[in-house]
Amino acid sequence: MSTIKTNPAIPGKVATAADANATYAAIQTGTAALSDLNEQTEWASWYHVDSATQESVFTSDVNDFCNSVGIFDLLVENFTVVDLGGTPMRMTYTPAVTYQNGNEFMRVHADINVDDVGQITLPNILNGANDVFFLQLWYRDGAGTYHAFPCKWGYSVTNMLTEDTTAIDIPFTIYDDHQEFIDYAMVHPRRRFRCSVTGFIPIVASGIDRIELRARLVDNVVVSAVSFKEATMTSMMIRR
Repeated sequence: MSTIKTNPAIPGKVATAADANATYAAIQTGTAALSDLNEQTEWASWYHVDSATQESVFTSDVNDFCNSVGIFDLLVENFTVVDLGGTPMRMTYTPAVTYQNGNEFMRVHADINVDDVGQITLPNILNGANDVFFLQLWYRDGAGTYHAFPCKWGYSVTNMLTEDTTAIDIPFTIYDDHQEFIDYAMVHPRRRFRCSVTGFIPIVASGIDRIELRARLVDNVVVSAVSFKEATMTSMMIRR
């Protein structure tokens, strides 16, 4: 990073106009994209993000995916690729994206709409996350081996409580309202909400040639299916 000379005020000395303006003049001279009228509110250009040279602030490799028509019905409890109408939610790099320096990493983000929810069969009390589905990003290295990102994000599709409400202590009576909660949750699933997952990949020696979004149900007896549509996906390699 270049350094720009500043002109600090000296105690007891009255600054002249030239003294006061010298720092701003140095900034304008040292940073050509700025003007003395401070008109450039966003002076960082795309050159600072991506360039054919290695002198740019950082470079990136960006791809995106979007399909607003296809539907994917998630039915299984193991992670499977989200496939919208025959188009897998996947980004492929040819040749593989490789790492050039020790502090580089790739950031990937995906988001998708939950369009509908299948048959819901709730137990009296939920065991942890059995009304939940998980999203997880996976990548394939240059050797053809798949790896899961170290985090997965879970979303509930019901409004069911995890507490035992079978014996609420009300003065002069014991009220059992657990079935009311179950009945409400089964006919009021969460639909048409946006969910997302973000992950980071540090150095992969053989590079990365594929990234994809996968999903799974926790318990397909409790939630038989979740339908997805309208997805986006993007990645960026932070070079410097």
